Amino acid sequence: MNAPAPRARDELVILNQQLTTRADQFRMVLPNHISVEKFQRTVLTAVQNDPELLNADRQSLLLACMKCAQDGLLPDKREAALVIFKENKQVNGQWETKLLVQYMPMVYGLRKKILQSGEISDIQTSVIYRAEVESGAFYYEEGTNRTLRYKPDLLGGPYNDDDIVGAFSMAWTKDGVCSFEVMRRWEIDKVREKSQTGATKDRKGQSRKPSGPWVEWFSEQCRKTVMRRHSKSLPMSGDIIDVEASDEIAAASASAVLANQPAAPAIEPPPSRQAIAQQVDANVIDIGLQTQPADDLEAARQVAASDPSLDGIRNDPGDPGPGHDGDGVVAEFDPKARDVFQNRINIAASVASVLKIITEIENSTVLADDWRTDLLKAAFAKKAELAGGAK
Repeated sequence: MNAPAPRARDELVILNQQLTTRADQFRMVLPNHISVEKFQRTVLTAVQNDPELLNADRQSLLLACMKCAQDGLLPDKREAALVIFKENKQVNGQWETKLLVQYMPMVYGLRKKILQSGEISDIQTSVIYRAEVESGAFYYEEGTNRTLRYKPDLLGGPYNDDDIVGAFSMAWTKDGVCSFEVMRRWEIDKVREKSQTGATKDRKGQSRKPSGPWVEWFSEQCRKTVMRRHSKSLPMSGDIIDVEASDEIAAASASAVLANQPAAPAIEPPPSRQAIAQQVDANVIDIGLQTQPADDLEAARQVAASDPSLDGIRNDPGDPGPGHDGDGVVAEFDPKARDVFQNRINIAASVASVLKIITEIENSTVLADDWRTDLLKAAFAKKAELAGGAK
């Protein structure tokens, strides 16, 4: 095996440091059965298995990890996956392509979340093949007494993705009531066309080559799509809907947070706390790119040189890497950004809003170290206040 490129080792060490720095944030959102150390090891393993993640925008990778932790899942490609997609953006009249990372729950992860509601005893999903419908192995009828009967065709096949005509999900509550959801192929394809990577046509209606999970794991995506829709009618599964948005919505949210936008002006608090929370969430300030001073990179190189666990990582040594301009230049500090952060902390009305602010403070490159420390102290104090039920 060839020795890993220095830049790849550097970036892996830096990522490890960034995850360690955010350990307290991960600990606040992870469930009790997942330790911060286990989550961090899983992320690093995912990056080792997919070194291209090191080339993606570092902010989007860290945000994807935080969303995964908030949902109590591990990015091990069983419960969830860290998927790369491209964002084309016009800058100064020129189109630039940016690699962003998106967290995607897998079927097992969605099933795990639904069962954790405590109201569902079991849930199963499956794709439906054309031959099973034609032979009567799959029978589905709507009416006053909805009926679904499925007897898998164990002797037929092999079938491919083109043979899939639909998918269904069945769930049983603790008291024995059965609920099911069925989606036809055209309904699944409609969801697929909203995906940034899986769509077969671009925004202008021109054919494009799809990629990503819709190509690599089509049957898995079919099962996840129908389970996601089914979860909307299952007891206590609202959290699934909140975190598992469509690809285009998630991508739009990531783009909004990661975009280099000017700092928002100070917000005048409206009368109600609900209105304040909505206004805070609506204002996104510039969090910049994660930069790394030259001295830190040199230290990372020294650590990487003696760390055998980093062997096998491949990357382009000529690539300056995400979040670094190649010269170790740090963005200029902006007192206005500090004031905006402080104002947002003061008027925050929910723990979720404070967690979002903490992440932005950690990732901002326009804050001096002492400003960042003071803001984080204020943010954690505000979180403790809100978590304790203070009005």
